[in-house]
Amino acid sequence: MAHVRQQIRERIVSVLNSNVTLVSNRVYGTRVYSLTDADLPAITVYAGSEASALQTIGVKTSARVVSIEVDAYVRATTNFDNDVDAIAVQIEEAIANDFSVNGLAKSAVLSSTDINFSGEAEQPIGSAKLTFDVRYDTAIDDVETAR
Repeated sequence: MAHVRQQIRERIVSVLNSNVTLVSNRVYGTRVYSLTDADLPAITVYAGSEASALQTIGVKTSARVVSIEVDAYVRATTNFDNDVDAIAVQIEEAIANDFSVNGLAKSAVLSSTDINFSGEAEQPIGSAKLTFDVRYDTAIDDVETAR
């Protein structure tokens, strides 16, 4: 089995692959993916920072909040803002419809969106970084099982 954080990340990749039709199944579960012009539009999903706190009522539990980063990339055209917003709609709705991340989490809630443009690549790229705060619990001695 894997850390619950990994299970959450993999579930979100699966949900986005099934529901974000605008990227044609180009959802990658890593931040280290070299995207070419032919790969766009695409999404990468990865875990950012995580905070945890000890809960001592009953079984010693670690209450956790992991930031799941969902980056959407599109070719930068005159409509790139509209393109990333359209993909963001599908991302937000897909994750909202799996609010407990298939029972692995207490909640998955969008906490921020950052839209950028980069002209440094071979092809200018527009992107949106959507950060979801995912709250989940594990026993302190079993981080592979969600509580």
